[in-house]
Amino acid sequence: MGLFDSVKSKLDKKSLFNKGNKYLKEGKYDKALKCFDKILKLDPAYTAVWQSKGKLFHDLGKYEEALNCLDRALDLDPNYFKAWYSKGLIFEKIGKYDDALKCFDMALALDPQNVETLNQKGMVLGSINKYDEAFEYFDKALKLDAENVEAWSSKGMVLGKSRKYQEAIKCFDKALELNPDFEPAKKAKKLTVSLYRS
Repeated sequence: MGLFDSVKSKLDKKSLFNKGNKYLKEGKYDKALKCFDKILKLDPAYTAVWQSKGKLFHDLGKYEEALNCLDRALDLDPNYFKAWYSKGLIFEKIGKYDDALKCFDMALALDPQNVETLNQKGMVLGSINKYDEAFEYFDKALKLDAENVEAWSSKGMVLGKSRKYQEAIKCFDKALELNPDFEPAKKAKKLTVSLYRS
């Protein structure tokens, strides 16, 4: 293969990858999967494609397939932040909290200031009733981004779970001040207010 063919092949794969991700964002999973599989046939070591394919299966609720794709990405690049983060989300979703925490720890080792990962780790810690640790992670996230609506809302949810209703309501108010249309905070605040009053 000459230099021209090599450059053309890279451009074709990149174009196909972008097209696949566009389909993925639009929820056109069959078309996205065809793009990703076509690339992997040409280049089975294209790490980002394995991660995108994992996200596709995650979106479809096919968690085992998603984890297989993400493992493949991590076999190719053990320092691939997005794959660790995505694995953590899947493990959190299926209730494997210890595995989720390990994945989020790996992601944070690669990017210690990633607000989304700090927030997700806080949520998992809250799910297993490790409230003080959870609040540490929410506070780290909010120190980095004081206007992060999800972190305020997540902190409020865990405060509510730990029966600190007034503090939880303040967090939801802050989230809704930043984004009045943020549904998770609206619903959680309504529930928390009813619990606080009862």
